[in-house]
Amino acid sequence: MSEPRAYQGRRSILTKWASAATGQAVWCTSTVQMDAAMLLDFDADIVCFQSGVVQVHWELEGRHGTVEPAFVARTRDGRRLVFSRPPRDESGVEERVLRQAGDEAGWEIRPLQVPQGVLRSSLENAAHFSSPEFAPDDHVREVLLEVFAAPRPLQAGALASGLGLKAPGYAWHLVWTGELTCDWTKPLLPTSPVWASQAADAEEA
Repeated sequence: MSEPRAYQGRRSILTKWASAATGQAVWCTSTVQMDAAMLLDFDADIVCFQSGVVQVHWELEGRHGTVEPAFVARTRDGRRLVFSRPPRDESGVEERVLRQAGDEAGWEIRPLQVPQGVLRSSLENAAHFSSPEFAPDDHVREVLLEVFAAPRPLQAGALASGLGLKAPGYAWHLVWTGELTCDWTKPLLPTSPVWASQAADAEEA
């Protein structure tokens, strides 16, 4: 994910993702890796993640090298996840090294997913409201979940809640946390229908 990429005349870019889950900066060496960080931050099962904290050194038949995963993470139930970068060559050595290290250390190795197209732009829209300043208190959350018990346009439903001008920001935050959901195969806009996740779960049950 951090292979050099053309960016305003430079070969790479150092940037960071501000994690809503931990409040920490997650450093990324490409915009692609930053998009992957956004997707990890959106995953409600992941409570913390970071980059650049693990290196695995290997030596085999006179060759040697270093494997650095894109991210390491911890889940709510205590599992340790290691997200691998795409292989740099066809030998598969780095993948085998990382999986062996994972088996010995108790890591769960996963390929890194990068959001594309509609999903990427929709997550980016919701991520603008991911910070704690948009987090509603319990009363506001209860009102909004009741307002969106059935699908209705995000902006219109928020303004109809009677919670004032801050209501849309609160509603967007609940979309980011997963308490409100939508059709992620379509662009997420202020006019998009959203609904309470618990209502969807109740219908499925």
